[in-house]
Amino acid sequence: GGYVDHLILTWEGNKLKDVLADNQELYTNPQANFSLNLPASWNGHYKVNQYAGANAHEIMPTAKHVVEFDYTTKDGKDAEMLLMISVYSKNDWSRFSREEGPPVGSVIAESNGMVYVLTTPQSNPFDSQSKDGKLFDQLYGDLNIKKSFELIK
Repeated sequence: GGYVDHLILTWEGNKLKDVLADNQELYTNPQANFSLNLPASWNGHYKVNQYAGANAHEIMPTAKHVVEFDYTTKDGKDAEMLLMISVYSKNDWSRFSREEGPPVGSVIAESNGMVYVLTTPQSNPFDSQSKDGKLFDQLYGDLNIKKSFELIK
């Protein structure tokens, strides 16, 4: 498997402009202090679930915030996690990440005593040859978390 990035460029004045960039959606969560620039391919194919405090803790122990980005099937009857971003205090993450078992995710940023952790699915929850399976893989592959994730200053 592999991924291919595509750009469609046009001249605007004396500068090249990415035609698809305008179709991207910017998700912003001021409480969790981050934003995520979602690819145009995600439009209409996902929903966001946000949790804070005790509700976040129920999903990911010791997390202060949890944001789930779920793929939604065309009929709206099924939703599966594409990615999840959890926010922990540095001390809580240090304790939680040392617990036995597989890691819950990987650290993508640290700021002001908080740790931001990315969790992705272990596998595609749909049949890889189905329409949903192919689209799930495409959407997952279209997101470059290192370029898309940004802390709010």
